[in-house]
Amino acid sequence: MNLPRQKITTGLRNGWRKVNERLAPLAGDRRGSTLALMAAGLIPVIAALGAGIDAGRLYLVKSQLQAGVDAAALAGARAFAVTDGSPAARDKQASAYFYGNFASDYMGVSNLQLTPDFKTVGGINVTTITARAIVPMTFMRIFGFQPRTMQAVAKAELQPRPLEVMVVLDDTGSMKANLSGGRTRMVALKEAANDFVDILHQGASSRRDLAMGFIGYDVTVNVGHLLPGNAVKKVEGFNSFAGASAYGLSVPSHASGNYLAWKGCVMADTTVKDVDKNRLTSETGAWDLVRSLPGEGSHPPVEPFFVPPMYVPNAKSNSGADNPSSTYYGIYNTEPGNNLYRIDKSAFGEMGADYLARTELYRQYFYDYYVGLNNGDANKADDVVRRLDGSYYTPSAANRAGNDWYIDWKRIPKYYDGAVWKDPASATVNPLGGSVDSGSKNTTPMPSPNWQCPEEAMPPRYGRMKSEYLSHIANQHGAIYPANGTIHHAGLLWGYRLLVRDDVFTRANPTTERPRRALVFMTDGVNEIGESQNGYLDRTFTWYGRWSDSRIAANQSNSETQMLRRFEKTCANIQREANPPEIYIIALVANSSAIDTAFNNCAPGRVYRTSSTDELRRAFQDVAAELVDLHLIQ
Repeated sequence: MNLPRQKITTGLRNGWRKVNERLAPLAGDRRGSTLALMAAGLIPVIAALGAGIDAGRLYLVKSQLQAGVDAAALAGARAFAVTDGSPAARDKQASAYFYGNFASDYMGVSNLQLTPDFKTVGGINVTTITARAIVPMTFMRIFGFQPRTMQAVAKAELQPRPLEVMVVLDDTGSMKANLSGGRTRMVALKEAANDFVDILHQGASSRRDLAMGFIGYDVTVNVGHLLPGNAVKKVEGFNSFAGASAYGLSVPSHASGNYLAWKGCVMADTTVKDVDKNRLTSETGAWDLVRSLPGEGSHPPVEPFFVPPMYVPNAKSNSGADNPSSTYYGIYNTEPGNNLYRIDKSAFGEMGADYLARTELYRQYFYDYYVGLNNGDANKADDVVRRLDGSYYTPSAANRAGNDWYIDWKRIPKYYDGAVWKDPASATVNPLGGSVDSGSKNTTPMPSPNWQCPEEAMPPRYGRMKSEYLSHIANQHGAIYPANGTIHHAGLLWGYRLLVRDDVFTRANPTTERPRRALVFMTDGVNEIGESQNGYLDRTFTWYGRWSDSRIAANQSNSETQMLRRFEKTCANIQREANPPEIYIIALVANSSAIDTAFNNCAPGRVYRTSSTDELRRAFQDVAAELVDLHLIQ
């Protein structure tokens, strides 16, 4: 601040002139001259001290005013493009931050005025905050100084720059639980995600320099249709069969669609068991940790995600296995119990059912389920597993992969029981997101080979309309329930690949500036796999197959530890990228200490722990504001 030195000097001279006029009659009187001179000398000293005190007060008021408007400008800019950022809300936010830094009676000021201004200039939201206050003079009043008006101005903007961002959202069944404010976790998440999109767009209907994508996950992800053709194995009867279009999306002439066909979810990449706890290492052969895509070089293709027609018997005993009408073949009342779907959908007829039953896809699972019925040649009339020539098939582990047997689907116990076996249904995620008061809408339609398969991911692409993102959030994400687990690593790995592999998932940056990259990961829980149903370990199915397959751990009990380690190692690989994405993790509700440590290592200083609707929204707003470079420009 430049002090009014000339005015102070003039005032002092005028004051000194008045003093001299009063002291002139004493000039010839030598009595008491020393005392008079001392008194005269104190006047400029007092004036100087008074000027210093008042100048100091002016400086403090100016500094504090500036601190107040700086805080108000940043807060106002953050509220500018939020969904509920009405003018009144913006003003309220700016005022709250200003008065939090500048008390209305600070240093005795009066007539304090705060003027916020919000404008969009060249597509950029600019927030200007002006504050004025009158500062009274104390000592300097005797020298003719009047109260001074002090002013401070601050401008802030959310300055966009080329940005590529992937948002990974938790679509697990737990997201249907109530959070706060009468909302489910999923509904609250969708509101927060809308805020995120709004802030990034800064009030515009589209941003040419923004490439954003979304991916939902539970026990798998839906990316298969986005991958090159050699990335996914063709499995006869599911994503490759006679009469089906590419990837088995539909069967011509069947308006209802072919729900036996592949929806697009994938199994985990080929990997190794029991990776070590060093997050900075990636074991050879652990393809589920790296940026490499399936089908590239020595990286094997992935299998399509296929949930077999699973059942849970009423009893663990095999005492009734030789009697298809016994209670042994009844269905235990548990979640996977209703994923028994027919392969003789009326649209296919018996020939279609025969075809599917002979495919590798179905016959292996049906073999495991029903080979127990084969208890001797004398009782072969009820055998589901039969030799091609009709003779008795002797169960043998060595023969499981053989070609000398087939599945006689007409002999599957209770196959015609409509209360148990059903036609495959659509696995579309409910767009309402598992609202707890919506009755049947809490569940994902079943049965289906695509059970627990989320909707297809949206890869990053420049120039989308904001409405496309909002529609995707509303209609392509939901609390998939029932479900049997959460695999964080599935969402993280494929969010990572969709973001950094721009040579495959191409997008044209309309600028010459290197884009900033970010990966925003949201979850409401910990890694979890349902281990058993009614005592049967084989009656759950995830990204890594059946629990008993134990694809990632020699000891099945270590599976969740192995999932966490793979999450950590994938994070480390993201951090080692040449243009590493900034990782943000938004964790809803409480997590374990192990997952907290993993999150902190993955996103140091960028982990947001939330437990309410408001906290969840603020977290997404804060991340968005940071990604569009909120800063002061004045």
